[in-house]
Order: sequence, then structure tokens, then C-alpha cells
Amino acid sequence: MNLERMEELLFYRNLLETDFVQDLKADAPYASLSRLFQNYSTMPKETNLWHIFLADFLLQDENSLSLSAEKKGWEHFSYPEFIQREMEILYSLYHLNLSFFFPKEQKAIDSVFKGKAAKTEHFPSYSYEAQLLSFNNKLEAAKDALEFSSILEMEYKEHGVGLFRCHSAFSLETENIFGTSSSEYYLKGLPLQKYPGFSTLLGYEKEISALKENTEAFLAGKKANHVLLYGDAGTGKSSCMKALLEEYQSKGLRFVSLFKKDLEGIPFLLQTLRERPYSFILYFDDLSFENFEVEYKLLKAVMEGGLEGRADNILLYATSNRRHLVKENLSDKNDIEYQEDLHHSDTTEEKLSLADRFGLSILFQKPAYTLYQKIVLSLANKYKLSISEEKLLTMANAWSIRRGAATGRTAEQFIQSLLVQKKD
Repeated sequence: MNLERMEELLFYRNLLETDFVQDLKADAPYASLSRLFQNYSTMPKETNLWHIFLADFLLQDENSLSLSAEKKGWEHFSYPEFIQREMEILYSLYHLNLSFFFPKEQKAIDSVFKGKAAKTEHFPSYSYEAQLLSFNNKLEAAKDALEFSSILEMEYKEHGVGLFRCHSAFSLETENIFGTSSSEYYLKGLPLQKYPGFSTLLGYEKEISALKENTEAFLAGKKANHVLLYGDAGTGKSSCMKALLEEYQSKGLRFVSLFKKDLEGIPFLLQTLRERPYSFILYFDDLSFENFEVEYKLLKAVMEGGLEGRADNILLYATSNRRHLVKENLSDKNDIEYQEDLHHSDTTEEKLSLADRFGLSILFQKPAYTLYQKIVLSLANKYKLSISEEKLLTMANAWSIRRGAATGRTAEQFIQSLLVQKKD
């Protein structure tokens, strides 16, 4: 078999448009080989790079067949008779030996196209590379097209396909539409990484428990609330959100990191996310509005839902130093004072009502000084600092006085300053 069979694909036709295949079709095999080396240079030496390329493509290609499997499996697909046909073609392509494209390099090229399953320990377990290797190893073990099909369907059902399968956190970006002055939104996947867990957040057990309980209900498809974490700066609100993603991303939790400038893109997000089988949190860090900013009204519409209703798989989580998010003035409380707004008290209520739409508000207060000391000692132990406890706490006390705060952030900054000075 050769690459001509690829033209018979019905659902995975994007394979034909990949640069790798385009180079092969243009009789430029060395350009294709160069792409494999560039894209998969970190793979273990024994890996078959053609297999890795095809496995990578299968994990990322969003088409009617892969999206159907992600949502509810192929048993509900409208044209089941064509699924096995597609799988037979893919199975044959997967086992195609591309060495014949390189007759002058036969000895060296075998190491590229005749490799076998490789150990995933080569990469951190959370990384996409480890997930790709693990998936490819399953495909390597498939004895026929039917088993190949079952592996692929199960992978889609359990882990999804495309952007949301390959990333757990995203940012909202815009790009200009060619030939116009307009722009359109798109989601950019952020690199997979390991975040510090909840165990690093000392002294906030009750707050963390409330946050986790709400999130677990959300992941289980039950009713859950929008969440506001508010309170003093440096108390771990943002760290708590990262720990949340670390703990639940394997269970289908996805974060979209947003800023105030992204508010107008929320309708795009709702349309894009509501039909995907993941649990999405639209995450605003350090959210607040000044008096002259009215964008907060867009948030209220999202939280209540429009004509389509509130999306069951989307919640809004925010952190803020302000309880009511919108800046309040003394004049807001004075209905007698002359105001241009004749219904001034209604305006004030409108501002305050934004925070009320967060069904769960969790207060993070500055820790007691003894807890600050406990955090310092815990971090010093984590980084194996060989300083006596008495000296360490004396230095930490001086540091907190200079900084004007004794919070978890202050403790972490203090330990970081000692690590900078530490000699190997």
C-alpha cells in the first residue's frame, strides 16, 4: 500500500492538508523528514516517528467522527457503515513503512520508521508528550483495524479530542480577519504544567473545602454556583485556583483565563464551549471595576444566561481584593447629596448586585502571625534550608515588618530571597 489510499479518507481528510503529507506528495521527502525531526525531536530514540505523527494527528483532529465519539461514542453515529472503512484505511496508513521514500538512506532511516513502543517515563506524567506516547503505544498493540477502532473511540470518549483534549488551560486571543479592519476571537491552549497543590496552602482548610465541594458538584453535573474568592492581598486566592486546576484537570475541568478586556468575547466562549463534554471555568484573576467602567453589566448577563439559558458546563470563578467588585464611594451611600443620577440608590444597588450573583463567596483573610510563622517553617523545610528555627523566624519577622504584611505571599517571597542568597 502507498499514500494514494489516503485520498479515500472521508472524515480525517485534514491529514491530506498537513505539511508532512503535502511535502511527500510534492516529492520532497527530505522536507517531510525534517519536519518530523523538528516536531518530535524530544521523543525517545526507539520511537517510530511516522506512528507518532499519525497518533498526534488523531488526537488533535476535530471532525464529525472524532467529535461524535468524544460526546457519546460511535454507537450513535449516523453512518456507522463508514466507520470501519475509515478505520481500515487509517490502520493501513499507520503500518505503512515510509522507508521506501529514502532508498539512499535505508540503513539510517530504519531507526526512524521501524521503531516500536517507547516508555512514557521519558516525560513528566502530566505532559502532552507522555500522553501522546501512551496513546501511540496502545495503537502499536492493535492487532487489526477493529481493535485500532476500539482504541481510538475509547480515547476520544475518555479524554476528548483536539484543543480541549491537549490542553487544560486557555487564553482568549484575537486575530485580524485578512483584508478587513475586523478581528475574530479564538482560544489558545496554554502549555501543560504541574501546579502546586492544596497542601501548600496552610490555614485555609475551610475555604478550600467549600471551593472543592462546589467544584466537585459541578464536575458531577449537579447544580453549582459561580464563585468569588475575595479578601486581603497575598492570602492565596490565585494559588487556590491553580491548585484547583491541578487537582481536577484529569476529571475534565478546563480553565479559560480572562481579563476585563476579554468581556466582549464571552458570547463567543459560550457558543464555543457549551456543546463540548468538559466542565469549563471562566476564570478572572484580580477582578474589579472602577466607577466609570460599565463592562460589569456583561458579566451579569453571562451569569444569569440569555435566551439560550445558562450553560450547564460553564461557571464563572473570580478572585478580587474587593468584596463588591465595583469601587464604592462615600457618595454612593448618600441619597440626599445632589447627584446627576435621579435614581442614585438604584445605581448603587446595580453595582452591588454583581457580587450577589456569585452564589458562593469565600473570604480569605490575612493569617494570624503564628500561621505566618508556620508557613515560613513549612517552606524552609520544603526547600531544605539549613537555618535554625529561631534565626529563621527572627529574619521572617523583620521581613514582614519591612513589607508591611505577614501573609502566605510574604512568606514565600522571604524564602525565595534566602534561596537567591543560598550557596550550592
